[in-house]
Amino acid sequence: MYLIKRFLAILAIITVLLIALFTWNSFLIWLDSAEPVNPKTSKETRSKVQWLSTKKPLTYTFSNQRTHSLRILSNAVFDQSVTLDKPVNYAIKYTLYNDKKEVILDETYHHASKLVNHSEEQQIKQIIENKQSLNVASGQSFYLPIAHYPTAKSVALLLIPEEKSIQGVVVRVHAKTPVQNVDPLNSWLKRPLDRRKRATDYLTMGENTLTNTEITNAMAFWWQKIAPQGIPEIDFKSDILYESLPYNVISYDFSQQQYSLAAYYTRGSLCASVKLDESDSLIFTVSDNQKPPSLIWYDKLQFEAPKKINFTQTDEVNTYKTPLLNAGLITICSEKELLTQWRTESGAVILTSYAGSYLINPKVSVEFDIVPESHLNLELRTLNSSQIYVTLYDNNKKQIERYAVTIKGEASKFDRLIASNTQRQAVGMLTSYYLRTPQQARYIKVESSDDVYLRVKSRLANFHYQRRTAHQPLTTESTDGFYDIAAWYEQKASNHYDLAQREHFVNIRTFTPPRDIEETTTYYQSKELFNVLPLSNVALGLSPKRYYEKPEPSQEFNFGIYNNNHYFPSSGENDNRLILKINNNSANEVKTGDISLSEKMKLIDEANTVYQNWYGHRPWVKQRLYQLDKNKPIKLLYSKNKHPISIVFKAFRTQSNKPITLSLEHTANYKLGLTSEYSIAKQSYQLHNSELLESFLIHPKKSQLASYPSVTFKVANDIDSLQSVTLTSSETIWLSILEEYLVKDQKVRWWNNEQ
Repeated sequence: MYLIKRFLAILAIITVLLIALFTWNSFLIWLDSAEPVNPKTSKETRSKVQWLSTKKPLTYTFSNQRTHSLRILSNAVFDQSVTLDKPVNYAIKYTLYNDKKEVILDETYHHASKLVNHSEEQQIKQIIENKQSLNVASGQSFYLPIAHYPTAKSVALLLIPEEKSIQGVVVRVHAKTPVQNVDPLNSWLKRPLDRRKRATDYLTMGENTLTNTEITNAMAFWWQKIAPQGIPEIDFKSDILYESLPYNVISYDFSQQQYSLAAYYTRGSLCASVKLDESDSLIFTVSDNQKPPSLIWYDKLQFEAPKKINFTQTDEVNTYKTPLLNAGLITICSEKELLTQWRTESGAVILTSYAGSYLINPKVSVEFDIVPESHLNLELRTLNSSQIYVTLYDNNKKQIERYAVTIKGEASKFDRLIASNTQRQAVGMLTSYYLRTPQQARYIKVESSDDVYLRVKSRLANFHYQRRTAHQPLTTESTDGFYDIAAWYEQKASNHYDLAQREHFVNIRTFTPPRDIEETTTYYQSKELFNVLPLSNVALGLSPKRYYEKPEPSQEFNFGIYNNNHYFPSSGENDNRLILKINNNSANEVKTGDISLSEKMKLIDEANTVYQNWYGHRPWVKQRLYQLDKNKPIKLLYSKNKHPISIVFKAFRTQSNKPITLSLEHTANYKLGLTSEYSIAKQSYQLHNSELLESFLIHPKKSQLASYPSVTFKVANDIDSLQSVTLTSSETIWLSILEEYLVKDQKVRWWNNEQ
């Protein structure tokens, strides 16, 4: 009996100790998990993650009837040896199983991760493990389309580190599941503004361009976090959309060697280019001690011939610097594959351009909703010759018109397609076609016989186009209300969502190629305007030729700087004139035969600058100018049988060098169907005084004259017959009009060829 009492007493003591120990342990767990007193910031986001193993896979189960797709979100965790700018590779092996644990799909997805800069985003780029903040890489993700695998029931994930610097990888898996919404449009409007903004941030044209399909898709589905099997106390609560989390989501498959998206990629058949808007030096870095590229500078106005650029190596490894370069275009070429990083010495960021395009082929077409009587620009690229079919439909989806055109396949030497694995791929040269749609047109469908990349832009028929033009860089924004208005606006396909899901929407990186050399086979003729603009004057202006133009015999209206060679032509010759610029307000012209030699020498000594028309290089042109009053239009009429190839308007202004605005309108009969060129009916140009082209009036009291860049109206091949062209100036100007014809005018005028 005594032993029984002692046993019960010991049992009671043990029980009390166990209860006390359990209570103390629970208290410690609660204390360790207590929230901080200070409130969370609105940007702070917490999400439970799981470490991936290299041996035992994490398995996630899901409902294949409700799951449209899975998104595997991962973050690499680094050790202390990783630098910020060096990507580190890792891969996730994923295996899909059916309900019988049979393998349906067994693949590997590769990622490249970079370390997050803690100095910028310390609070939102960390994982707490054993009360220590670990270095976390930029977020990565990839999708599994479960709709393609209707028998799939689970997915297993296994880590393949690929590099020793990876300390581990954490993952979480979201399932795209349907949400019961009766009215998606109303549900969309009830969402908070920041929630709607996150969804529209993926579009470049603003919230109002969201299609009903996109809104429905955004409201009809939700990303539900799912849990791995065998891990207790997992959080089954739905997580917010991953796009709203403060992670840089990159979805590239780096199964091959990855290329930096910020780098310029060149090889033997693919060059790149950099545009310099103002004088500066370029600094570039090559990768892995490779041979530097070959650089050539091009004058954007083609007055100077292209020049090879020499560069010197800097103190930085594999980094080079060019001398000071004038504004222009610099091409970057290399014989072997080369990646280069570029910046200017002044610190300006050198940006690249992208053209979002749809891939169409015999199995996939693209459709667009269009505004009636709108004009379309179809930008096409293909590597193989292809037949393109363009079909217009009315509001009832009834075919109105159908056109076919064949485009030639030719690889671009500058543009390239950036694949999902960052590899640069060849893409066809840009070929443009234009179409003026009828009033009843509402939809357009584009099909092709081969792989073709298509980008569609549109504009309304009466829409205005305007831009600022100057020979020198414009360093300031417009302060007078005149802003550039683009001619075309990119359109999104009505079946964009479906094409994007099938990876048929791609980005093509574009670079500006140097301008082609234009063989001159036409002639310019000055238009006589005495009948419409009776007030005229004579000016001398600098008119340099393009570098590739063959020199022609100088005419009597061509002048050069007098070089004191003391040679004067005889009085009977045509080329026997001097133009003397006395000062900024006075200039005279004399015929050498009308004055004595002593008088000539006296005038030459008194003048600031003297021009003569009988010797040497003579880039100055004497030309007739007509005064066009402010806001008074001048209308040029043309017959159906005869009109010029182009019309050049050259503007000058006295007493001021402030900007002027020239407005151009034309009336014409246009061709039907697809055309390779397009004419804009209404356009305006704000011209800024040219620092390149000097000019002055040959006037004894009012010789000051400011030159402006010329404006050219090209009579494109979409015009069947040109009726009229109307020009209006915002200020009173001096005007010269040149018309381009195939045949040289036989009528001799001294102001012919005034360019």
